[in-house]
Amino acid sequence: MPKYIDLSHPITDSMPYYPGDVPVSLKQVASFQVEGHNNFLLSTGMHSGTHIDGPMHLTSNLTRIADLPIDRFAGKGFLVNVVGQKIIDLPESAFDKLLPGSVVLFYTGYDLYFSQKAYYITYPELSETTAQILVNKQVKIVGMDSPSPDYAPFKTHDVLLNNNILIIENLTNLSSLLPYHDFEIFAFPLKIMADSSPVRVVARIENR
Repeated sequence: MPKYIDLSHPITDSMPYYPGDVPVSLKQVASFQVEGHNNFLLSTGMHSGTHIDGPMHLTSNLTRIADLPIDRFAGKGFLVNVVGQKIIDLPESAFDKLLPGSVVLFYTGYDLYFSQKAYYITYPELSETTAQILVNKQVKIVGMDSPSPDYAPFKTHDVLLNNNILIIENLTNLSSLLPYHDFEIFAFPLKIMADSSPVRVVARIENR
């Protein structure tokens, strides 16, 4: 039987959100004891918590996340341990291991600060050189356990999104993947007509 590892933050009321974005609100609006059923109301932007950036997010591309084929959101996973790096460069040892269509996850360990203010102001940054290598390797998705791969003016976003590479932000629990070298990543967004979407990211590991 395969093993599944959840790499997503839970969506909660008043959860942390990127500065300048809209606050997250999750409220129970009906209870079984009173209305005879339970119901909740969620108000959130597309970029709070674990989410995937589509090509429309920071480019002139008008393709919405729901327009993308479903196979864009799954692929063979590849974990890169970059804990302690302020500027993230892809190690040369990883060059030949990156396959076209793979999902590359950068483990920074920064998810430990998710509930702290510093999380959004001192996170590590993916170098433009590394972003270009990922483009050349034709990877499918880049994911990080931090709020963004770069800072304004978001040149790394531009390089990746304009080359059909999706971006997953605010991952967590990537340390659980360290013992494994063969796994798949599933990151299916809501089928929503928006630039991006919250996402439940899961790693699938075959027990052999």
